[in-house]
Amino acid sequence: MSKPLEGIKVIEIAQEIQGPFAGLFLADMGAEITKVENRETGDLSRWLLAGLIGRPEMKNANVSHYFIAMNRGKRSITVDLKKKEGIEVVKRLVATHDVLLTNYRPGVLDRLGLGYEDVRKLNPKIVYAQASSWGPRGPWVSRPSRDTLAQAASGLMSKTGMESDPPLAAGAAIADQTGALTLAGGVMAALFARERTGKSQKVDASIYGTMIASQGFELNYASLTGEEPARAGRGHPFLHGVWGAFRTKDSFICIAGVDDKRWADFCRIMGIQEIQNDPEFENATRNFHGAKIEKILDGIFPNKTTREWLAELTAADILVTEVATHQQVLKSEQARANGYLLDLEHPVAGKITVTGCPVSLNGEIATEAKPVPEHGQHTEEILLELGYSWEEIGALREAEAV
Repeated sequence: MSKPLEGIKVIEIAQEIQGPFAGLFLADMGAEITKVENRETGDLSRWLLAGLIGRPEMKNANVSHYFIAMNRGKRSITVDLKKKEGIEVVKRLVATHDVLLTNYRPGVLDRLGLGYEDVRKLNPKIVYAQASSWGPRGPWVSRPSRDTLAQAASGLMSKTGMESDPPLAAGAAIADQTGALTLAGGVMAALFARERTGKSQKVDASIYGTMIASQGFELNYASLTGEEPARAGRGHPFLHGVWGAFRTKDSFICIAGVDDKRWADFCRIMGIQEIQNDPEFENATRNFHGAKIEKILDGIFPNKTTREWLAELTAADILVTEVATHQQVLKSEQARANGYLLDLEHPVAGKITVTGCPVSLNGEIATEAKPVPEHGQHTEEILLELGYSWEEIGALREAEAV
């Protein structure tokens, strides 16, 4: 069965995370992605090798986990955007593609003659998707950024961690990656609008705006009350007590609150029946201001293993799970069953496990990921599709434009 974006062709002039991850999501929905890479370096993520993070002698040290994560299933063409011949190649792509997606800083492609106003003259139905740091307007438009800065400026970093900690970033590039999904959603909405109007559309999604939107629950509290929420601690700024992580005999377990319906069973399993009807541990207190119940549970959870606690608590329908390491996630039967983890054949690493798509369509679950492109692997193939002759391709090579 075909996917909803089958037949949609996307030019990706992007690198690292926000742009490429948006392109990856569109690819998973069926779009064909033509990745335009710098002729000399390629996407900068190609150079972040596993051995730079770990050790030079480690397994697959010379493979970029980063590039694999963002670029499976795409085609790669190398272009020098400083050469007029290279710009001409991109303009030919624009004429035959549906979407131009970029996370270059706003204004960069405009200076190359590839801004929105330029490309829609070449293709009046183009969807122009700009992944940005701070949004399309305001005093910060041209200011550079990265994931961590968006977490900091949006207020998220100030709320992560314990009260005694310095402000902490999340343990993943969540601003870049959720910003990418926001951009992909905008692209799909723009494609739908284009089908109805026949007109080009311009989309902007910023990592800063996405991080603000992701904290509506928390920021609206601050707005309504005028109060500054506390740090999240091991739970959430508003949720303390029977929330968050607890140390067990062998690892950690996480609980997401215990309502009145489950409270009696929870007390029985934990052996704290004596506090079941104590007003001091009523729903609002134990879930929102539960410093005392937190200390009680800290003394009980280490008596059994995580697996033992999970068996008892899940049987009683308590909201609970293990705190998984990355190696445990990679072995997750649940993740495999839904295509969240896939097998990929890599020319250097061989068969490896990679992250998949979080969305399934019509119950279809992928089991294998499409390969990642070598740097410029599809250059000649794409140029031939654009109508270049072999002689013209040779001339482009000679001019070092591709």
